[in-house]
Amino acid sequence: MPLIRLAEQTVFDPADGTGVLMDTTEGVYFELNPTATLMLQAALRFETADEAVRHLAEGIDAGESELHEGIRSLAAQLAESRLIEPTGAGADTAS
Repeated sequence: MPLIRLAEQTVFDPADGTGVLMDTTEGVYFELNPTATLMLQAALRFETADEAVRHLAEGIDAGESELHEGIRSLAAQLAESRLIEPTGAGADTAS
């Protein structure tokens, strides 16, 4: 299971490097900057935060702790907006 799972009603479009998430039932629209878009793509692809961070470190000039915190913060924001499943996996990025 990926680190972060989108909620059933959430649509993610990473087009043009600036990701957009939309809750199709509530009409909530969430725009991501290019770095957050890469973080979300990695979190949707990999099962652990460590895997996602290793992948992100190849293209983002940041330390591992910064990348872990970025994923954690992004997951918290998306969970607050109910755009991801509340599995807790995105919040616990120390795995």
